[in-house]
Amino acid sequence: MTAPNSPPDHITRMAAYVCTDAGAQTARDVMTAMGADLTAIYGGGLSGAARISTDRPLAQTVLAELGQLPQDAACECVAEIARSGATVIVLGQTNSLVTYRALLQAGASDYFAFPVHTDEVVQAATPAPAMAPAAPDHPVAARSLRIAVVGCNGGVGASLLAQNLAYLASAPKGAAYRTALIDADLRFGTQAVDLDRADTPGLFEALSAPERVDETFLNVTMEKLTDTLSLYAHQVRHGQGLGTLEAALPRLVRSVTACFEALIVDLPRHVLFDQPEMAEAFDAIILVVPAGYAGVNAASRLMASLRADAPSTRLLPVLSTLRTDAGLALKDIEKSIAQPVITTLPRNDTGLRRAHLAAKPLIQMQPRGPYAKALQILWQNAIAPTNPAPSARSAPWTLCLLGKAVA
Repeated sequence: MTAPNSPPDHITRMAAYVCTDAGAQTARDVMTAMGADLTAIYGGGLSGAARISTDRPLAQTVLAELGQLPQDAACECVAEIARSGATVIVLGQTNSLVTYRALLQAGASDYFAFPVHTDEVVQAATPAPAMAPAAPDHPVAARSLRIAVVGCNGGVGASLLAQNLAYLASAPKGAAYRTALIDADLRFGTQAVDLDRADTPGLFEALSAPERVDETFLNVTMEKLTDTLSLYAHQVRHGQGLGTLEAALPRLVRSVTACFEALIVDLPRHVLFDQPEMAEAFDAIILVVPAGYAGVNAASRLMASLRADAPSTRLLPVLSTLRTDAGLALKDIEKSIAQPVITTLPRNDTGLRRAHLAAKPLIQMQPRGPYAKALQILWQNAIAPTNPAPSARSAPWTLCLLGKAVA
């Protein structure tokens, strides 16, 4: 296997540039799985690919092995190949977060450290499908869509869902709304940490005078995640008056809504109980429910309160599998909360680990994965104009499961 001296005559689906036997075998496995031409496997590694890269892509996807290149040189090579328009996936021996993020920042689509799982590389090399856009005649075109995401227990993936839903709402190939993501967990919010972004102290300034917030202020104080997605996230320090700040959240929601087409709020459940008027600030509230007695009990109580305080706000329960708890059956959960569950959010430890390492939303890393498909179902329900009717099978304040009744 030799390194080519010039780019191929035509742009193939995939070309691989390797420098070890392990890299060559991985390339063969990946390209066989994708039905790509195995003759497009060359030597030279990442540096060899960069050396012959021109304005014309070497292939639609370039799979390149890092070899012994130092990180700075590797990043320059990745940038050179990416400038041609090719998707760049890098293989290497170094299992380092610093290397991983540096290569992605340079333009790589993904980086995999040996040993490499073929299916993960195939998924990274597969073009993302277009995300389902909202119907053009939907009422959100005339007014912003306001959604809160609330976990009925800790550790059920509510913050993960809020982050990915905001990304979906703002995706250029999807709804493409100008979207704001607000981390309203002022004690222990994780959105900025998970996305490797700086905290935004402007959030507390906005909460101190929400009526004075306008588009100019938001442009200056929010963290720009993409051209269409902005973030507010900041953690309170001792003595900063948490209660006063949280009390201003409903007014801030109204102010931010006036400047964005969609607003996603990662909202702690206690705020809905402490401030009944908070629920009325949203078009829909998504409740993330685990399959356990405590979580379903909390969901039942919270939904009954919300139906009383904000009857016009749509409630969208989803089942989380991040916590197995008692593993209650879906039909029993629906009976207890007196409403159908919209969808089930599947557990994906491997994908979530890679997303956290890359500091990116899970559906950006795995646009064809089960989690992305579940999110599409949820999004279509979130933009729908009607609220699922409560079931008459159970009193909303009573948890009735497997012969037990817990008030």
